[in-house]
Amino acid sequence: MANNDVDWREYNIHAQDEEETHQPVDIFAPREEDVYEIHKYNFDVENENATITLREQSDYDVSTGMSVWKGSEILCQYLTKHPDLIREKRILELGAGVGLCGIVSAKVIGASYVLLTDGDHMVLRNLRYNVELNELGTKVSCPQLIWGKTKAKVFEKEHGKQDVILATDCVYVTKSVRPLFETIAELLAPNGVFLFVNSCASICSLKDVMNIGKEFGFSASSDELWCQPGNEKDPVYVFRR
Repeated sequence: MANNDVDWREYNIHAQDEEETHQPVDIFAPREEDVYEIHKYNFDVENENATITLREQSDYDVSTGMSVWKGSEILCQYLTKHPDLIREKRILELGAGVGLCGIVSAKVIGASYVLLTDGDHMVLRNLRYNVELNELGTKVSCPQLIWGKTKAKVFEKEHGKQDVILATDCVYVTKSVRPLFETIAELLAPNGVFLFVNSCASICSLKDVMNIGKEFGFSASSDELWCQPGNEKDPVYVFRR
């Protein structure tokens, strides 16, 4: 773990609240046989091609944050077709996992600075490895960020407001949606945008996401809805205040 990381794992999302001290069973406990794989992803932006290299694990039993999920690939397609949303902007990725969207923002599109965040300290270790693997230098950092208003306020004091916040396939239980929007409300610049895709299996409905978002002053217009060609069921939602 980095010096400032706390010992938090993905299973902690099932705790009752930010102050919960009870530790549930770690369903993602490390195993001796955990094996990494190196995968490459190619992207085109305005006729320029770039390759992203990521270290991943294909077994979701280790952590959902150790693999590239469908939602991040969908969002990357959207970002490369809308580069002006990202170029020269400050970007924050929540629940970044292996970091595909944030790394594409930095390396392919030209964001001014990218914060790749996750709560799980094991995921963060691999995330930082991927930043080094893609030679991103000081353009990207990987601080730990556990969702919720209190922790977001502390994070904002150190890192400031962000122009664009990204989140993909990281809401699979309803109880995580309120901490998500608490975090966004604290960290998104007044005129910023929150880009959201949730293609994974989830017991959290889109209606819940929309209703809780509205409580914090965010809505996603149908006019800005974007769908990957041939895939109408996993759109990109553009939330604004």
